[in-house]
Amino acid sequence: MVAKARTVALETLMKILNEGAYSNIALDNALSSVNLKDDDKALATELVYGTLKRLVTIDDMIGRNSTTPMKKIEDRVLGILRMSVYQLKYLDRIPDYAIVSDAVELAREWNPRVSGFVNAVLRSISRDDTVPRFRSKLEKMAYEESFPLWMVMHFSRNYKSRTLEILEGLNERPAVTYRVNTLRITREDALTELQKDGFSAEPTAVSPFGIIISGGGSVAANRLFSEGFLTVQDESSMLAAPLLEPVEGGTYLDLCSAPGGKATHIAELSGDRARVLAYDIYEAKIRTIMENAARLKLKGIEAGLHDAGEPMPEFFGIGSVLLDAPCSGLGIIRKKPDIKHTKTQEELDGLPELQRRLMDVAKLYVKTGGSLVYSTCTLNPSENEDNVRWFLENNPDFEAKRIQLGDHPNLIYSEEGFVTVLPSGTMDGFFLSKLVRRTSKS
Repeated sequence: MVAKARTVALETLMKILNEGAYSNIALDNALSSVNLKDDDKALATELVYGTLKRLVTIDDMIGRNSTTPMKKIEDRVLGILRMSVYQLKYLDRIPDYAIVSDAVELAREWNPRVSGFVNAVLRSISRDDTVPRFRSKLEKMAYEESFPLWMVMHFSRNYKSRTLEILEGLNERPAVTYRVNTLRITREDALTELQKDGFSAEPTAVSPFGIIISGGGSVAANRLFSEGFLTVQDESSMLAAPLLEPVEGGTYLDLCSAPGGKATHIAELSGDRARVLAYDIYEAKIRTIMENAARLKLKGIEAGLHDAGEPMPEFFGIGSVLLDAPCSGLGIIRKKPDIKHTKTQEELDGLPELQRRLMDVAKLYVKTGGSLVYSTCTLNPSENEDNVRWFLENNPDFEAKRIQLGDHPNLIYSEEGFVTVLPSGTMDGFFLSKLVRRTSKS
């Protein structure tokens, strides 16, 4: 009988690739619906994310070794092939013959007639070490790093010599990072406590609030997490809230807030003595924001349902704003590799219109001397620098304030002081800008 982990992985991959489900949600739902040992959960997770990460290259291998055109292979059979090729070519824990045997049995359980086809394709691939001929350096990158060619061309056009670095960063296994609630504990003390409890823990390099966990089990089961001393957050995301320079008595709007990492950070930085208004458009996400605030023992957060594109006149000119705008998400591919296969150039081209509309609403809440921090988790100048430059050209009462986060290989500073964070093991690809409403027009 085929291990349950492979069945779970197959069903999850089919939901993602054939039904458009989000990888993280589909996998969470699948793992919570079955009783698997930790090792089997880890295997299912590896098969899902690994197959998605390497899908472009895997499909090329299948196409070159199958007598049936890819478009004519049934979805379930193709899923079995893809998952198995990932194991054959990218994992070395299981012998090839065992991988092929499991795949054949999985196919036979569904339809005995296709088992011979699956066996033939996988055995051919297991013996095949050839690579296709490439017409360009970018085609070679697309194959070796397993990205759609249009996406590689996008990165090359906009980030030039850093293209391969970006692709490799987006393929890295994401580290687990936590933000320290400095109202409750210092980072140094949190590191000491975690290390005493057997965790491999070290400070993040750019954010002064982060901790990287590289071993020792689940921090979520540790009292530092359950009692609100730590919260999960990517290091890049930790850089946004401090740009607002939160103070006691201030008012701050986080317009696209879920799951609340930045809103809770604003509250912590103000000593939990500011008014933090956190909004999102889904009720479940509002509950998540408030649950996180409660675990962190924060009292100053008010969360509510609201579409950031609709103005709230009662808050005009009230304070400062964080707009972490909806975006194409190219910077978080290492965590959501399905983005490689679901995004299109056309979608990227259509997003700035929405983002600029949100910026036009967000500015209404900014008081004189207050700040609008605009951020995204994507690597696309049209959604990032171009949007901010457009905003400054059309709003002369705002000026860019240069961001300084120190020298680090991941950080690219623009002439105006905007920051692009390149992806790596501990950091998502990210963009940050700070715009201040002038005290007087000049």
